[in-house]
Amino acid sequence: MKSAARHASARSVVTLVAGALVASLPLELLAQEDVDLEEIIVTARKRDESIQEVPVAVSAITANMIQSMNIRDLDDIAKVTAGLVFDPEFGRTSNRPVIRGQANILGDSGVSYFIDGVYITGSINDYDIRDIERIEVVKGPQSALYGRNTYSGAINIITKSPGEEFSASALATVSDDSEMEISATVKGPVGDSLGLGLTARYWELDGPWTNTFDGSDIGFQESTSLSGVAVFEPNDRFNARARIRYNETRDGQPALFGQPASANNCFPDDGALYAGLGRYYCGTVAPQPINNDWTIQAPNARDDNDTLQASLLLDFSITDDMTLTSITGYNSVDAEFVQEADYAPESFATANFTPGGFPFTGFPVPPFGYGWAGTAVDFTFASADEIDDVSQELRLSYETDNASFLVGFYYFDQEDKSRDIRELPAGAQAAADANFAAEVAAQEALCAANPICAFIVPFGDSTIGVSRDVNNLEITNTAFFGMMSFDMGEATQITLEGRWAEEEVDRLAIAQDLGGPAGTPNTANAKFTSFNPRFTIDHRLTDDSMVYFLLASGNKPGGFNSTVAIEAGLPTFDEEEVTSFELGSKNTVADGQLTANLALYFNQINGYQLTQNARAGANTTSATVNAGDADVFGAEIELFVRPDAIEGLSVMFNYAYTDTEFTEGEDENLGLLIDVADDGLVNCSTGDQFPEDTACTSKFGDITGKRIPRSAEHQLFFDVEYRQPFTSGTWEWFAGANFSHESSKFAQVANFAETGDASIVNARFGFAGDNWTVSLWGKNLTGEDSTPLVLRYADGNDSFKRSFVGTQRRDTHVGLTASYNF
Repeated sequence: MKSAARHASARSVVTLVAGALVASLPLELLAQEDVDLEEIIVTARKRDESIQEVPVAVSAITANMIQSMNIRDLDDIAKVTAGLVFDPEFGRTSNRPVIRGQANILGDSGVSYFIDGVYITGSINDYDIRDIERIEVVKGPQSALYGRNTYSGAINIITKSPGEEFSASALATVSDDSEMEISATVKGPVGDSLGLGLTARYWELDGPWTNTFDGSDIGFQESTSLSGVAVFEPNDRFNARARIRYNETRDGQPALFGQPASANNCFPDDGALYAGLGRYYCGTVAPQPINNDWTIQAPNARDDNDTLQASLLLDFSITDDMTLTSITGYNSVDAEFVQEADYAPESFATANFTPGGFPFTGFPVPPFGYGWAGTAVDFTFASADEIDDVSQELRLSYETDNASFLVGFYYFDQEDKSRDIRELPAGAQAAADANFAAEVAAQEALCAANPICAFIVPFGDSTIGVSRDVNNLEITNTAFFGMMSFDMGEATQITLEGRWAEEEVDRLAIAQDLGGPAGTPNTANAKFTSFNPRFTIDHRLTDDSMVYFLLASGNKPGGFNSTVAIEAGLPTFDEEEVTSFELGSKNTVADGQLTANLALYFNQINGYQLTQNARAGANTTSATVNAGDADVFGAEIELFVRPDAIEGLSVMFNYAYTDTEFTEGEDENLGLLIDVADDGLVNCSTGDQFPEDTACTSKFGDITGKRIPRSAEHQLFFDVEYRQPFTSGTWEWFAGANFSHESSKFAQVANFAETGDASIVNARFGFAGDNWTVSLWGKNLTGEDSTPLVLRYADGNDSFKRSFVGTQRRDTHVGLTASYNF
């Protein structure tokens, strides 16, 4: 009843807001005629359709919008798009977008990227935004047409092609924090049937934050890219488009801060490890100074990625009504990732898992000894990845006057070879030895102060273990899909879509330490099959207004966890599945001066993939598990106004409401907190998860009613721009500003630690002519400093007690961009 009431209240609020926004527009602004907004053609359903006629919730950002609104990266795209959250985590290559609240903590996002129809694995946060013709953010389950990892949506990027006339452009940007960008493009025809294009870009950001450890700049990022495109169209029946892109990123230690375990403020634990201190943090994690000794612990810290992407599109018009399309893709990524990962000013600490006073809670050695478990800690991420994947899509489409059909085949094969590459810096082992000796001395002092203790026996030593684990993964996905649309009268259309897919995952994991023998290869195989249908009915109320209803299902593939998780008995996790109901309306008002779109949706999710601790020997990691079921109710409003009565004015507004709630499920970490809450001890006082285990294992906590982590309940964006002639010639001046708001997001399913709300103000002013555009712009003008993302973590310098890590938000920065087109 509580959930139903909350959903009903949300519906009322959204309906009132939508009505008020449209009603509040001055009628005289829309009274004029003959001013049309830019018609946007999208390919959300794998065919060209007007965005106002396709019965799918899709937001499109065109090249004109990218330039006029000074959109610089995918973070800006997320602010412009209702229902999209985009947070960087451990750097630019580890981001996972969230659409409609369906977030995750580990593993693949439920949102996939496509570039010119090719599925792209990995990150595109460094993509050259100026080489994009259009970005389509397709919301809701897209598994029927797009396939794997699109169970909450897809981000479809369409790059620019050569035109029928020669063109060239150059762009230069300078900004605070030594930010610099230079790019150039040349495109044009070569003969009657061939067009070629070449684009190059270099971008650099010289560390906007200060590392208080040594006063140096931190957060360096660099991108270099080169892409080429060729379009061959010898006749009206055939065309081919080939594109290749090479990109390098060279990033340094990221700007993450660590909040130590000593800051924990809730769930006091009286056990030996916490000694009465808080086991968790409750409330907003405030931004804190970055203070880490990466120059000592990981002086070669880097996030290097070399990416090669290639695609080939072939279109054959067999008849006037029938077309055969082939899309071939190839992607290769060579990456090396080294990062100081305790985000603290200490290195190579000794973890003491049995500290505290007397009576000792460690391992007593009769008659009067005391044993304690200690080990050296090297909290550093260091791995190398080689990823290669190929994909092939074939589809045949057929259209008549009142029906259209599409059938297709898809094949995807990926090989991912990962290995540990940690190299200890000079002096690392000596530092670990000194820290271990200091801990032994501290324990001996405790022993000397108590008459029942005669001597100390450490269980562990100061040797730093250097892993050489190997993890090889091969994924093969084969699918058949189809779509059928037919008219039910002059104004109503029904569309049926479906996709059958089989995904096979093979895993080889080998545990090994540097200089030691290789462990026994751990091989595993899993196969997942799925069928995801989608049903849509749309009805045109007028030529400029439509309503639609769709019912869709989607799935996110299952897979394998890390080597430690496999050894801990959590080798695999199952698919995550969603059933979605959506009601939408798209409207063009006053002869094209206003577009007003609204979508209401309800998603039921089964087998939600979340994280759980996994332990094997002395190693602990996070593993993906199917934690439970969840519901998501949401509403999205998008308005765009360009009134004829005020020539040169354009206004964009969007709002997204996302209400997420777990309806069933359990979480191990929440169970520990519940166990501690009653008597301050982890002693299974609230239940034993595994009674047959002689050691206490707390019963998992019930997450029913909790919100999905990393999902924002409210998102709002408002942009206004005004353009006017500057001289009697072709020059004009323009000024614009926008405001975005995102409500606080929880770090984990326990819903205790959160990011806090964020409100961002940007502005721009400049001049544009036939060839030149010069823009002065500012970002985050109010200095919003709330952290974009909070991660539940472990304090590597305090015996791996619970801690938290956050990302820094870039402060106010101002830049100048100049571009020349001819």
